[in-house]
Amino acid sequence: MKHQILIAGKGGQGIQMMGYLLGYSFVKYQGKHVVQTEEYGASTRGGESYTELVVGDREEDVLLFKVQKADTAVFMFQQSWNSLIGKIQNGTTVIYDGSLVKPDRGRLYNIMATEISRNELKSPIVANMIMLGAISAISKTVTLGELKSAIGEVLSHKWEELNVRALETGYNKANELLGDGGK
Repeated sequence: MKHQILIAGKGGQGIQMMGYLLGYSFVKYQGKHVVQTEEYGASTRGGESYTELVVGDREEDVLLFKVQKADTAVFMFQQSWNSLIGKIQNGTTVIYDGSLVKPDRGRLYNIMATEISRNELKSPIVANMIMLGAISAISKTVTLGELKSAIGEVLSHKWEELNVRALETGYNKANELLGDGGK
């Protein structure tokens, strides 16, 4: 298995943390080989930010350390979509926050993570965890249990309950969406 994943947004949305937790889960719980690269502008908060993961069963699978054509992509910022569209194919699974991004290519899954984090979870800081849960449900590359374990091992225990709740919310919203056939 070789899988190329792109996660993009802007500084302050937790884009890099999403990539780290995803990569950690692949390595620790699945024994996969992972190369992760991070890109972010000089203006960390508010500037474009993205991370790329190349995941494989063998070391040879990850020799190419930059995503060429994403199998799965997450977008939380329109400018990121505009600048990274060349990595998106018609068959790419694109998970996006429809209040922030209007993609026009790929297999589209709208998860209104920012809105859900504010209105349902009453915390604007967990939209990234909602999207991470959606990745698990939609791409089926990593399990919800693996991501919960990663949160428990990597993030502060002070915020663990909220992050896990957000992760579960994203997973459940994505499964509801899948039941409706996507968009």
